[in-house]
Amino acid sequence: MPYLLVLIVAAAAGSGAAAYTLRHGRVADARPEAWTKGYEAPDPSAAAGAPDADDRSSGGRRGLPSAPTWQTRLTGIVGLLIAVLVGAGLIVGACFAVYGALRRVLGG
Repeated sequence: MPYLLVLIVAAAAGSGAAAYTLRHGRVADARPEAWTKGYEAPDPSAAAGAPDADDRSSGGRRGLPSAPTWQTRLTGIVGLLIAVLVGAGLIVGACFAVYGALRRVLGG
């Protein structure tokens, strides 16, 4: 039963984070030219104080290199599921280790 509780809490936390990201953290539209153009050095004549649209440190947002497909979405879902299961397993293992150590120390 404790294992199920950990899985439910982890799934709820992941679902909440995903819902918040989808609602508030949407990225800009994808730019297909990002995959077709090579590296271009920044223009030195551009204003030094103006934030670059692709610079995340200055608050700019970068688009995805391509539009998400069913395959990239499925890969993300499977990756999230694996991360949740591994995290839940680590939490259960840590709880079991602490319980075992406390039981040994307290002589139960």
